[in-house]
Amino acid sequence: MTIEQTKTTDEATLYSPLADFESETREIEIREDPLTGRPTRIVEAIFPAPEEPPTVEDYVGDTEDCFFCPGMVTEATPEYPDFVGEDRIERGDSISFPNLFPYGKHSNVVVLTDEHFQPIDAFETSTFEDGFGCALEFLGAVADHDAPEFASINMNFLPSAGSSVVHPHVQTLADDHGTTAQRRRVQAERAHYEEHGTTYWEDVRGIEVPGPRHVGSTGTVDWLAPFAPIHHWHVRGVTDTVGLPAPDDDIVGELADGITNVLGYYASLDLNAYNFAISFPTAEPQSPAVVDIVARSPFEDNYITDVSFLGMIHGESVIDVAPEVYADEVADYF
Repeated sequence: MTIEQTKTTDEATLYSPLADFESETREIEIREDPLTGRPTRIVEAIFPAPEEPPTVEDYVGDTEDCFFCPGMVTEATPEYPDFVGEDRIERGDSISFPNLFPYGKHSNVVVLTDEHFQPIDAFETSTFEDGFGCALEFLGAVADHDAPEFASINMNFLPSAGSSVVHPHVQTLADDHGTTAQRRRVQAERAHYEEHGTTYWEDVRGIEVPGPRHVGSTGTVDWLAPFAPIHHWHVRGVTDTVGLPAPDDDIVGELADGITNVLGYYASLDLNAYNFAISFPTAEPQSPAVVDIVARSPFEDNYITDVSFLGMIHGESVIDVAPEVYADEVADYF
């Protein structure tokens, strides 16, 4: 079937001081997400790009008071309730434990590495693979105990991406509420399946792979620059996995590999901060696991946030590079 990809172009006219106050016309492209209808505005040159590679050593260098570092992590972090079966979960250098400040009924933190700080191009697939394995082991125990409808593995990296701790870590969230984005996506996926008899994601793959927004594949995961990105340099991984995978399932390494590739691309742009979320609707056969990763404003002294009134209050995504442009560049890292 054909998925409708809607975009319109508006024009703004002004007398620009950058052109001796001659009349100029600027284009604003507005796209709609084909699944949810959420709008994205493509506005040229609005991202606060660094003039030179940002340096963060002065900010991240002090490990003395970091409670995620070895020697402190088991003394300063909580232990699991009895249903998990162990105090903490460890795989490789990763260690997981309950979130001291939980965002939901089941909220978990996984410290990814002993290293207090790593640049984004220093992350290895095995680091994420071990971390995701810890998170999925916790989610498996939660599923046996409580069977929540929604689960996710999420990451903020550096303060400009919302992290209050620079030591690399991911956060897991599971409950029956889901986030706003999870609920809207599942409702739209269900409606698509009921109307067409196919899942939205298999139809998306049918029109995008191969195509100008297809970035590459890692095993069974197809990576795309979405038609209507949710934020700057948004890359999405689409899987065939429904429900929670096992911690040692092949999909875990495939997701880790793709995320590592995207971070290599971000590093090539002198970006150093990012967010990602892997969403697992646990009881929706038309809703496979999907990962979304976006770049954030580079962290440096006096950094400028890339979330404005349009995103915070109006719920509109604003980017400055169209996905067809950066998809080819990301593909070089796959």
